[in-house]
Amino acid sequence: MTAVMLDETATVVRELGRAAAAFAQRALEQEACRDRARPGTAVQHRHAHSATLWRQAESSLRARITELEAELEAPSVL
Repeated sequence: MTAVMLDETATVVRELGRAAAAFAQRALEQEACRDRARPGTAVQHRHAHSATLWRQAESSLRARITELEAELEAPSVL
C-alpha cells in the first residue's frame, strides 16, 4: 500500500469509528426508551426493534473497521 492509500484508509477507519460510536449512542437511547415504555406495548416493541437495528449497524461497522485495520497492519506486497 502506498503512503497515500494508508493515510486514506486510516481516515476511513477513524470516520467509521465515529459512526459506530454514534450508532452505539443511538442504540443506548432506544434501549432507554424501551425500558421506560410499558412492557408488552407496541411502543416498547418499536424501541426494542430500533435498538437492535442500531446495534446490528454498529456491529457491521466495527467488523469493517477490523478488516481495514488488518489491511493497514498487513505487509505491503509490491
